[in-house]
Amino acid sequence: MSEGSFSFHVKNAGKVYDITLEATDSVADLKQKVEDLTQIPVSRQKYMVKGGLSDDSMTNLSSVIKAGSNVMLLGTPDANLISKPKKKNMFIEDLGPDQQAQKFDEIPIGLKNMGNTCYMNATLQALYRIEPLRQMILQYNPATDSANSNAQNDVHYKLVLEMKRCFEGLKNKSFKSIMPVVLLNVLRTAYPQFAERDPQSGFYKQQDAEELLTQLFHSLNIVFGDKFGEDFRVQFRTTTTDTANENDVTVKESESDIKIQCHISGQTNFLKSGLIDGLDEKIEKRSDITGVDSVYSVHNEIIRLPKLLMVQYVRFFWKRSTGKKSKILRKVVFPFQLDVADMLEEEYKKEKIAVREKLRVVEKEKTEQERELKKRRLNKSDAGNDGDAETVPMTPREEFETKKALEESQREHWAEEFKKQFPSNLTPGENPSSVYNLIGVITHQGANSESGHYQAFMKDENDDNIWYKFNDDKVSIVEKEKIESLAGGGESDSALILLYQGMGL
Repeated sequence: MSEGSFSFHVKNAGKVYDITLEATDSVADLKQKVEDLTQIPVSRQKYMVKGGLSDDSMTNLSSVIKAGSNVMLLGTPDANLISKPKKKNMFIEDLGPDQQAQKFDEIPIGLKNMGNTCYMNATLQALYRIEPLRQMILQYNPATDSANSNAQNDVHYKLVLEMKRCFEGLKNKSFKSIMPVVLLNVLRTAYPQFAERDPQSGFYKQQDAEELLTQLFHSLNIVFGDKFGEDFRVQFRTTTTDTANENDVTVKESESDIKIQCHISGQTNFLKSGLIDGLDEKIEKRSDITGVDSVYSVHNEIIRLPKLLMVQYVRFFWKRSTGKKSKILRKVVFPFQLDVADMLEEEYKKEKIAVREKLRVVEKEKTEQERELKKRRLNKSDAGNDGDAETVPMTPREEFETKKALEESQREHWAEEFKKQFPSNLTPGENPSSVYNLIGVITHQGANSESGHYQAFMKDENDDNIWYKFNDDKVSIVEKEKIESLAGGGESDSALILLYQGMGL
């Protein structure tokens, strides 16, 4: 690279192009280079930098484009498509959100029910929508696994390999739906409880999605080790005190779990209260000091929060009269944004609250900008064409891709803004604050765990207002308001597992 030149990257449609300019090069020179690389005509190139590089004669581009930076380019190479038909057609932008998603093949595909396997289908769909977990499984290669020389023969490695194949099918969408038969067979080999049959009908029994989730995490932890668990691990400080002898106190910081539990009593109306109640319990054991049985109080405080927080509603309990795990039908309301500061150890709480306040400032700025952009779009739509004769009308495909590129640019921008507020001492897989945003719900309808039906409701990764309902091989879009109705209150869909992701992550 000669003296006075500088390099940067142009990003378009998921591809990155390396650009090198001389100090004397103009905007016109840049656009011509980009056209040669991308086949996007000069007239259709729009750059996401200050001023939009609209003045083709402008030089000294290093003053507006930083060396080594990424510049988002909007535009598509199909310049010769007819963009304004003689008679009005119904374009994608005129369709509803669900129709748009289907038109552009964005709606996910489902999993076939193979006989009481909805518990597995719902759980797999939920896990697939967790981006870091999905990538870890998709990138799994047993041939290069040096941790276990017998990986190919180990049932846990086989299970993860079949999860990978299932995830590849969900990603590629080569079929309308997937039937993960081999995965189911390996699962039943690894964990025979899922092979239990009804003694009268001979059919496989319905199983508990929460138990499946726990067992899958056990296998994933065997295969991937700590690098898997750090995104989900909640660590506690546990203080155990003899109620008959206050000097008998034990404090441990070794307790951890992949989820926290919401205990439901006759007074539990909200998730938060159920979670706080779950931090305290009474146990009976023999005292090492007095040598007699005594009642101990156990108090837990969280000393480590993960990026991804799983919350279990403790809805099932063993009912001796029926010999089944019956279901607590009580309605317990959960929030879209959960703050667990009240559940943290005091010093840890102070640290998380300090970061929380900084992130909320960024979140407020993000919300205000999104509201302003929406208002501008509405005003532009009302005003019609702005009358600029030199502007080349965009085709429907260009408009769609421009919208997607803008959304991607905004996501990257705000991700960086949130990241600037993260503390420097953050450990791998740790949530920087005490706040979480809801990304998914696994539900159960019915009166007990051995009957009924499981479904998953998962948020679109790029749009907070779009949620997908996974009912085996039937996948549909539901409004955000529908999610609020999953709090329980009967035998209809009731939240069993909640999936939360740390704010700003």
